[in-house]
Amino acid sequence: MASTSDPARRRSQRLLRRLPVVVRGESPKQKSFQEEAVTIAFNAHGALLVLYEKVEPGQKLLLMNPTTWDDQEARVVYSTPSYGGTTHVGIEFVRPAPEFWPVSDPPKDWKMAPVA
Repeated sequence: MASTSDPARRRSQRLLRRLPVVVRGESPKQKSFQEEAVTIAFNAHGALLVLYEKVEPGQKLLLMNPTTWDDQEARVVYSTPSYGGTTHVGIEFVRPAPEFWPVSDPPKDWKMAPVA
């Protein structure tokens, strides 16, 4: 996922919406975790999430859409402390996954999301 401060570099249009997701992974201390999280924004290539769990760039995660039960592998691109003990976490899907998000009329560039 490209930097949130440079929309020209983004590979697919970002939508600013809060959606629930379930995040599974292994902490940097090799302890499994599962957390109900929420998106701040998302696109065909990834998302910006709010998590309580501490994660590190490069860490692998599995996101599950609790509405469709679909899941997608992702990796942490960046992690920034936020308020109330939460962290803003930028994730990138292993492969573009526009169908993961429940969007009835997705942006046009989501349909042409290149496989990276």
